[in-house]
Amino acid sequence: MAKTELTKTIERALKYYAPAEIGGIKINKFRGWSTAFEVPAECGTTSGGIIDCVRVNEYFGNLSKNRVCRLFKYKQDGVHAWKCPHGVEDKDIKRACDKADCRWNALATNGVPKVLITCFEIKITKSDFKSIHGHNFVGNLNFYVMPKELYPQVEDLVPDGVGVILYTKANGFVGLRRKINSRFQEMTDSDQKWMVLSVLKRLKDGGGVVFDSTYNPQLQILDIADDEKEQVW
Repeated sequence: MAKTELTKTIERALKYYAPAEIGGIKINKFRGWSTAFEVPAECGTTSGGIIDCVRVNEYFGNLSKNRVCRLFKYKQDGVHAWKCPHGVEDKDIKRACDKADCRWNALATNGVPKVLITCFEIKITKSDFKSIHGHNFVGNLNFYVMPKELYPQVEDLVPDGVGVILYTKANGFVGLRRKINSRFQEMTDSDQKWMVLSVLKRLKDGGGVVFDSTYNPQLQILDIADDEKEQVW
């Protein structure tokens, strides 16, 4: 079936959709990301269904907080203008330090680099939404993307844990407004690997786009969750 103009417009909006946080996860925007369209839900076959859009990001998981000495970085860089208030020699200063009352002590967040797979299924009409096809939610995060006007008609049909992003227009720019956040679900390393490979295959065939960390789209993308007022470019 041929795509409608509205479907194509929403695809273009998803191409430039770059929130700093999604599903409660802060995206590592110092790294690039890849977005592919019409990606097989199962690598190497279309029998498992076709996902309208898949995004591959990186983020930091397994977060932990530790107290560190900010002087440690200065000493590594050869700066010796400041001394440890507790008498520790420059050569003996370590990054980890539990002296919370020291003015050089800070609370640092540490994490492990991880891959984040987000699946988007585009729905244009209520009959489209109720079709047995196009509900391939196999990513870490999973969203329906639909026109704002459709949401009241299908609100009660959205499965628990699946997020909703609404397409709208305001003052001349394309807008994607997050209505409901997706709940994170784990993927096996094998499933993530095959999904990344599927995305790479679609990119090779011209079915997607890759952005690096310097990307700054001129198209305005509005991404405002219900509890926040934030414009993301």
